Amino acid sequence: MLKTTTYRIEFNELAGKKAILAGDFHFKSKHRVKQVVQKINAQNADYIFYVGDYTKRIPANYVIEELSKVNAPVFSVLGNHDMPEEFTNLPNLLNNRNIKTDGITIAGVEYYNPNIQKALEQSKDPVILLSHNPDIYPKVPKRVKLILSGHTHGGQVTLFGRPFITPSAYGFGKGFIDNRLIITGGTGTNIIPARLFNPPEITVIEFIPEAK
Repeated sequence: MLKTTTYRIEFNELAGKKAILAGDFHFKSKHRVKQVVQKINAQNADYIFYVGDYTKRIPANYVIEELSKVNAPVFSVLGNHDMPEEFTNLPNLLNNRNIKTDGITIAGVEYYNPNIQKALEQSKDPVILLSHNPDIYPKVPKRVKLILSGHTHGGQVTLFGRPFITPSAYGFGKGFIDNRLIITGGTGTNIIPARLFNPPEITVIEFIPEAK
């Protein structure tokens, strides 16, 4: 199974556009890589955001090549299971740096050595920040409009809509939090190769005008 979860986000500068947030792939087969890419392309998005943990058994170079076969610009960060030297060719890899495009800034932080200040250096508002780990959230300046993360797998197993176990110190699972942080539930599994009441997902973000 691979579902889509959609959030409508007020964001004047990107109103009318669409983005995909995906991560925690932990790919174990080439078939699954192609399935995820097909699902992403079916959304006809304007931006693709990858937030780390790309592979478990499949060579990194194959995963990078396939994840690059999407029909929109890609921006990416690494996760705690990614060896940096294997993923230098990821499109627009944002290791504590930012890129300006379409009148916005897209920034990203590293997992093990996140440097928010460096990532936001010379950035112009509005800013979207990618971070594999959502626990960076309380440290992010208020000027950052949207934070996109993964890492938690939504708990993989949920009970009554809540994660049974999560690696977040704040108990984050998945979803849209405080109108500012989006955590995707991820497309794969790790440690326990199963999900319960929490199917794998890619997250669709539809940008709409801000309410007056």
